[in-house]
Amino acid sequence: MGELKTDFLQEAKEYIELLNQNFIRLEGGDSYALDEIFRIAHTLKGMAGFMGYKNLEDLCHKLESLLGEIREGRIQVSEDLVDLLLLGVDKISEIVENIEGHDSDSVEINDLLSKFEAFTSLKSEDTQKYLDRQDNEKIEDSYNTILEVTLSDDCIMKNVRVALVIESLNEVSNVIKVEPDEEEIEKESFDGFFRVYLEGETDKIKSIMEKISEIKSFKILGVDEDNLYEDQIESLDDPNGTKRLEEKKGEKDSNIGKINSSKKNLETIRVKSEQIDKIMNLVGELVINKGRLLQISQEYDIPELMESVNILEKSITSLQDEVMRIRMVKIERIFNKFPRMVRDLSRKLGKKIEFVVEGQDTELDRTVLDQINDSLVHLVRNAVDHGIEFPEERIKAGKPEVGLIRLSAKREKSNVVIEIEDDGKGLDPDLIKKKALERGLVDPSEIEKMGDEDIKMLIFMPGFSTKNSATEISGRGVGMDVVKTTAEKLGGNVRIYSKKGEGTKIRINLPPTVAIIKSLIVRVGGEDYAIPLSNVVEALYIDEKNLKYIHGNPFLYVRGNVIPVLSLRNLFNIDCEINGNRVGVIIERENEKFGLIVDEITNQQEIVIKPLTSFLSRVKGFLGVTILGDGRVIPILDVSALIGGDIHA
Repeated sequence: MGELKTDFLQEAKEYIELLNQNFIRLEGGDSYALDEIFRIAHTLKGMAGFMGYKNLEDLCHKLESLLGEIREGRIQVSEDLVDLLLLGVDKISEIVENIEGHDSDSVEINDLLSKFEAFTSLKSEDTQKYLDRQDNEKIEDSYNTILEVTLSDDCIMKNVRVALVIESLNEVSNVIKVEPDEEEIEKESFDGFFRVYLEGETDKIKSIMEKISEIKSFKILGVDEDNLYEDQIESLDDPNGTKRLEEKKGEKDSNIGKINSSKKNLETIRVKSEQIDKIMNLVGELVINKGRLLQISQEYDIPELMESVNILEKSITSLQDEVMRIRMVKIERIFNKFPRMVRDLSRKLGKKIEFVVEGQDTELDRTVLDQINDSLVHLVRNAVDHGIEFPEERIKAGKPEVGLIRLSAKREKSNVVIEIEDDGKGLDPDLIKKKALERGLVDPSEIEKMGDEDIKMLIFMPGFSTKNSATEISGRGVGMDVVKTTAEKLGGNVRIYSKKGEGTKIRINLPPTVAIIKSLIVRVGGEDYAIPLSNVVEALYIDEKNLKYIHGNPFLYVRGNVIPVLSLRNLFNIDCEINGNRVGVIIERENEKFGLIVDEITNQQEIVIKPLTSFLSRVKGFLGVTILGDGRVIPILDVSALIGGDIHA
């Protein structure tokens, strides 16, 4: 049962997430969400029953009963009701966590069931009769397709597999009826063959069915619009009737009625993320060794080896691309939890908030996504607590009483941009300046020289908060500095746009992946360093014509633009003779350009990032290290830290 338990837990967690999303949709007036919730609750109940988790099965059954009354119209959807339903989701989540940790669903549910009962006016048996009646009424609706499905002989959880088929079909069609009935399917007292009557497009139905595993075969039969329901059923009960139906439909030019049969093989497998990470590490080792072979072939001028390395490079690049695709996941994986979080926080604070999510199909490396998750939580919570005003304040300011928070993601060039925007009170530079001085975060003489944009960026300093007292939501002076630090460690950056009284937008720019990156290898005083190529705009030789000093500070004069520069020799206290012209590497950060002065550029290549550990992880200015083809370990420069002033020469 160990393997089944693993599958059960993974699917249960996915269903819990879907329940959270759909209850928020239901509260927002989306009637289709109720059908989706019904299917999920029923599937969870069947899975729990098969696995022997009686508590979870009972809870899902009671949840179904309550949902039945909502669907019948005996109970109206309200904020209080959704509060209760979400408590049910939380309890399901608690049970699943207990199963995962202790292999038991023995979690107290009686108090919650009592609250369910307080909302219900029907006994569970009456509710089931209602559901059966609804199913019988549904069959009177029009349908244009009949799907015949035969499950694989080795399918273990037949009832769950049927539920998955129905759930998937409902995404692209309207399921009218299933034969055999629900009770037979739930008890698995059928031979693995079932029919689905539905209204939908054949191509979409076929596409869905081809993605579902543990299906031996399926047929899609079209139905003439002018055929009566009774005639159609009779035809299907008669073996020859089915044949006549197929022949009749075969005469049509359209796809409707064409029989599509498919021998199903297992098309997808579940793999632990740790295994993907191991494969990625092995690909990294291949990249390192490829570099070594390339260096040997060039050093000793071996054409045959050079040719082999070129072929090997293509294979490794293809392998690397495929593994990276596997590691890429949709950002909806973390976006989906925020609607529930915003709803709960706004209810607790007494605020009215409309929460909009966009760009959920945008993909990011799983590692990047996992590391940025906590930062997004901080930003969204701050938007609710700090950003959006109370309804009476908004009305007084001439705004709608319902505030707006928008969380979005999009691809921009080679990077991914995540934005959290609200139409709240915005940032007050004077208040930020006051709080920064009170907490001793900035020298008074320095803050007077700052512009409004620089002052706003002070909110990312460790220990900064505009709250006079800490709350359980925010105001403890932690989190915003973590946002900036995390983004920059990932090779990205954070930018803030805000206007007092109008709102705030925080923009996080991230690379899609951080495992293997392209870089410039530069030399400074006999030592090599790597600079991520994503930060580099251009490079040029430095001479007396383009290097100028203003008030003792060096600047590069490039095509009429003055760019501040930083000498890595000075930064690393390297004192040795310079041979030839030095090189200026132009870096762009937050739409501003800076220059790094190095002795020379030695190479451009892909490198594998090895993070710094132990006490070295606290060293600023470095993203990590990499191993070159000749076995040398060199540092990877953290450009944001260098030009952001975190490191001083």
